[in-house]
Amino acid sequence: MEKLKSAIVLKAICYILMPLLFLNILVNAFSIVYYDEYKEDIESGITYFQTERFAESYIRNIYSKVNSIENEITYENQKMGIMIADIEDATEKDRIITDMEIYKQENEIEYEYNSRKTYEYLIIDDVGVAHTNITKTLNTDTVQELKEYIKAKKYFWNYENDKIDTNIEKMKHEDIAYSGYFERIRKVGYTVYSCIYNENSTEFYKYNLVYKLVSNTYEYASVNIAISSFLLISMFIYIITSIGHKKGKEGIYLNTLDNIPLEIVGIVSIILLVIEGAFLFGGIDVGIDYTSISTRMIDTIISLCFVLGIAIYVTLAITGVTIVRRIKAKIFWKNTLMYKFAKWVKRSANTILVNINTTGKLILVFGGFYILQLVLTIKFITDGSIYLFWLIALWGVTVKMLIDRLNKTQKIKAKIKNMYDGNKDSEPLNEEEFRGELKEIAHQLNDISGGLTNAIEEAMKSERLKTELITNVSHDIKTPLTSIINYVDLMKQENIEDEKVKEYLEILDNKSQRLKKLTEDLVEASKASSGNIKLNIEKLNIKELIKQVRGEFEDKFEQRGLEIVETLPEDEIYIEADSRYMFRVMENMYVNISKYALENSRVYIDVKKDDNIVKIELKNISRDKLNITVDELMQRFVRGDSARSTEGSGLGISIANSLTQLQKGKFDIYLDGDLFKVVIEFKIA
Repeated sequence: MEKLKSAIVLKAICYILMPLLFLNILVNAFSIVYYDEYKEDIESGITYFQTERFAESYIRNIYSKVNSIENEITYENQKMGIMIADIEDATEKDRIITDMEIYKQENEIEYEYNSRKTYEYLIIDDVGVAHTNITKTLNTDTVQELKEYIKAKKYFWNYENDKIDTNIEKMKHEDIAYSGYFERIRKVGYTVYSCIYNENSTEFYKYNLVYKLVSNTYEYASVNIAISSFLLISMFIYIITSIGHKKGKEGIYLNTLDNIPLEIVGIVSIILLVIEGAFLFGGIDVGIDYTSISTRMIDTIISLCFVLGIAIYVTLAITGVTIVRRIKAKIFWKNTLMYKFAKWVKRSANTILVNINTTGKLILVFGGFYILQLVLTIKFITDGSIYLFWLIALWGVTVKMLIDRLNKTQKIKAKIKNMYDGNKDSEPLNEEEFRGELKEIAHQLNDISGGLTNAIEEAMKSERLKTELITNVSHDIKTPLTSIINYVDLMKQENIEDEKVKEYLEILDNKSQRLKKLTEDLVEASKASSGNIKLNIEKLNIKELIKQVRGEFEDKFEQRGLEIVETLPEDEIYIEADSRYMFRVMENMYVNISKYALENSRVYIDVKKDDNIVKIELKNISRDKLNITVDELMQRFVRGDSARSTEGSGLGISIANSLTQLQKGKFDIYLDGDLFKVVIEFKIA
């Protein structure tokens, strides 16, 4: 990879091909944009001189000349009328009118010299005077010869006696009959003979060039753009990646140009670009009439534009390369005059600001910035654009300082959020990155974070010890308890006639079984709260789960007169959970209802869909007064009856809550008077 980045030949090829690819993209994009305008003509396979666009331009130019001659004649007649009106002698008036008519007949053809003509014409007005811009020769000194000269041209259009004679495809009578320009020419009533003087003149050359360009490139324009864009982007990425790498040099290689302050490089580049742009967009057309220059001159201008385009590209490339190298070497700001000035200002300001409070520092810094900006703005207005770069640099340094301050504040904010979320493994802040008050805050946060981490570890250690203690004690209890249960079973098998002894054995049996259940619940509650359970997550049908649990408890509910009212959706609902532990959650809830619900009452089991959440709601009326809070009910060994007259261990709700949370679910209890409501939520699979 390093060899590829240092390949000089490959870089040179990329630098040469990139502007050519960009130019190719522009040309093909131009072709796509303008294709709709020429679509029908291109598909017909005709040349530009056979298109409606050319015909419209032609008739517009001819009308313009006819209108100009008509206006000139009208003006001359008005001037003659004013002059004659001032003459009182009738004989003199008749003489002047007669002389003018004789003059017009003697000057039957009026030649107009025009070295920049595109069209040639012969226009005969209503008096019979012929107007033409055709050069007078021995072969064009009569009207008939002028007509024959025009008709011999490759492209001509003639209108005489309300008839059109032309060899231009789109300028026949049926094509231009409804053209506004033709209607005006016909209304004037002049005889018009016209032709193209030179089909390679600039006016036709540029439109013909565009027409040919679109015709030749449109078919593959999209493919060319796609391929050229891919190559251009790939080369650009390679150039950006390889800038600063040189064979035999480690790190980013910097040359003499990169050590020149950025402001100087920028000023020189802008001056060069202004000069090159002035020549390209302004200087070339000074004193040149593009309607009359030759095609060779146009080719020369295009070549000159190409050379100037290369000069602009080279200027931009050199400037861009040095900027990228500076950024990669991390000296973009350090190698600027403004940075050096700002560093000097900062050193000076630090000595002043060290004993000033935050508000004072802010006022002082802002005041200094405002004054400096005001001075630079005034200097820019009065002394020239050189101070514009200083203004830009000032804003650049200011924005960088604000962004740097904001980034450091964000790091502190992120650290505080990690601490708030209990993320004890977050890395401490690097105090060397901060300055002033932020450094002090970073130090304090690191101290707090360290203390908080130690406290969390101690708490977790204590929780683990409790869990281990419960597990060990429960295991120690199980051994003698198992012996007691076994011996009670053996004693019950003996033929004991004493009723008192039988009663005692029954009590021992019940209490030992209850103690066994309590021990098992205690171990399970400990594992659930600590997360020490291996889950087998699978797709679970909620409706089937509800039906299965209901079947297990129908007899118990009937014994206490509890009526189950279920509301289940018609369609099947699936969640991702462990079927065994999900059954245990529901079982604990049904056990809780069977023990603490009011006898001969209803129990409501509802399954609801809310967007992508399924809610399982269990509601019942409590047998005893619920003079207890939700938080207390969630705790271990807390039971709904304060008299503790039931056989519950107080662990069922705690276990259900822990198991639900371990399976990414949500477990909530709501108390409203004697109404006891449990809501279990899971995301729908």
